[in-house]
Amino acid sequence: MSNIEPFSPDDPLEAAPPPERVNYATGVLLDAEDFRDEQTYHRGRLATALKHLVGFGTVAGLRVVPPAADDAELELSVAPGLAIDRHGRLIELQASQCIRLARWFAAETTARLRSAIHRSPRVSVPVGVVVDVFLSAMSCARGKTPAFATGPFDALDAVVPSRLAETAYLELIPRTEGGPDPIPTPSNFWPAGSATAETRLQAILGSWDGGTAGSADGTLAPLAEHVEGHDPSAVLLARVTIPVNLATDAPPATRPTLDLTSRVSVDNSLRPFVFLPGKWLGRAFSATPLVQP
Repeated sequence: MSNIEPFSPDDPLEAAPPPERVNYATGVLLDAEDFRDEQTYHRGRLATALKHLVGFGTVAGLRVVPPAADDAELELSVAPGLAIDRHGRLIELQASQCIRLARWFAAETTARLRSAIHRSPRVSVPVGVVVDVFLSAMSCARGKTPAFATGPFDALDAVVPSRLAETAYLELIPRTEGGPDPIPTPSNFWPAGSATAETRLQAILGSWDGGTAGSADGTLAPLAEHVEGHDPSAVLLARVTIPVNLATDAPPATRPTLDLTSRVSVDNSLRPFVFLPGKWLGRAFSATPLVQP
């Protein structure tokens, strides 16, 4: 997802590079590529360990909180927290983030809103626009430092980012799946702790595919919850249902309107998550409902 930030280079971990260490020796001249390879090796080893030891999903926090009952702006917020994406990268949200759904709704096209319309019994309200909250890893350029120009340029005053900040990118993605089938949700195929030794061994032996199974170009193959054209390494956080008014027989050009008499619903229970039974937390946690309100 680094291409979201135009001044940041692509993240080499997305290409699943081989684990090659830089071989240092006295008298060897080093350039920028050598230092990038050094970073990539250590980042890649950590990512591989996280991906295969603990999986991907929410590690801590990142609760999606619905708007308050009297909030006309319909402010949806995501609490700080930590997740692991499908490449094994850590994604940390250090401060609460929010989006005003009323403004998002007003900025969306009628066709896009209509495509995400779902009706009872698929949703908990008579009519609703359903969107998923996804979290992705992103590199952001920080600061500028002088550098030699690269590519088809000729300049001595070129600059490059001095730091690449590993940040989080949140996205609201409308669910456009129509028909009688349920909207896709994540599935966990890993055996339970009570499974037989044979079943657990089969899972170990059959789980190595790097996540690219079914992908012709070697990139991540999307899972059931991912939407085509969006980041397949993103982690689903919650499913949001926004109540709207729209008659069943409304013409195609009719725009849905917000139903402010009903509450926006947030389902945090669908997300993939990482839970280690032996984890030491050191304090009591707040057990609030997974589906609100």
